[in-house]
Amino acid sequence: MVFANCSRSRSRSAPPGSSAHGKHPKFAVRIARDGGAVEHALVKFSPARSTPVGVRWADLLVAEHLASSVLSEHGIPAAYSELLEYGEQVFLQSQRFDRVGDAGRRGVTSLFSLDAALYGQLDSWLASACRLRASALLGAEDTERLAVLDTFGALIANTDRHFGNVSLFDDYVGALRLAPTYDMLPMLFAPQDGHIVERAFMPPGPTAATLAAWPRARVLAEEYWRRLIDDGRLSEDFLGHSARALQAIRDLPARASPRAPVSMPA
Repeated sequence: MVFANCSRSRSRSAPPGSSAHGKHPKFAVRIARDGGAVEHALVKFSPARSTPVGVRWADLLVAEHLASSVLSEHGIPAAYSELLEYGEQVFLQSQRFDRVGDAGRRGVTSLFSLDAALYGQLDSWLASACRLRASALLGAEDTERLAVLDTFGALIANTDRHFGNVSLFDDYVGALRLAPTYDMLPMLFAPQDGHIVERAFMPPGPTAATLAAWPRARVLAEEYWRRLIDDGRLSEDFLGHSARALQAIRDLPARASPRAPVSMPA
């Protein structure tokens, strides 16, 4: 098993102001499936695609759906989502993992609450995972998974990797367990204050902190950008961003080098 490099895991967080912090419009729904099963979901939606901003948000919802699909297909749990179109709008319906059946709930806490209360650092997902691991609050597998997600997020232009975008199951019996991934998408390209602000994506290369997670995260990122290009639902503008991102990822090293030893708190 490849472990996160917790001995050198401190890294800078996303730039201030890059995050929507959950303020993008959404609503909750209760879905009655055939056979009587009940599901709960959160639904995000784009503005009408008659404007450039509406087109961009529609692109981003498709991009979020595909990120969840790629991660799930490669063994990394992500919130199950469906894309729906109605009129000029796109809707992303994501199944809630904090609900069970018709009225049941699961204990979930955010990484923000945990890190703020226990450590007060709020620096990076990877560094926080290592602190929780050292405190015996997070298992080795979940620590590794969060390291991969943090690195993958950087490689798909997700500048919205704030601590409210990671949740953990808390069964009140000891260690926490990482909940499925959500809100994973290239937010670098999100509209700002109602305007399209074109930004160039420059993916980071491997660092001491991402050394262990790098090979897997890079493979996932390349698959992700290729999936966007092949999907057929994106605008020409966003296809251009995706093609340039894919080439930038391919220009990065396939494996981190040198292969320095990594450590994990006992």
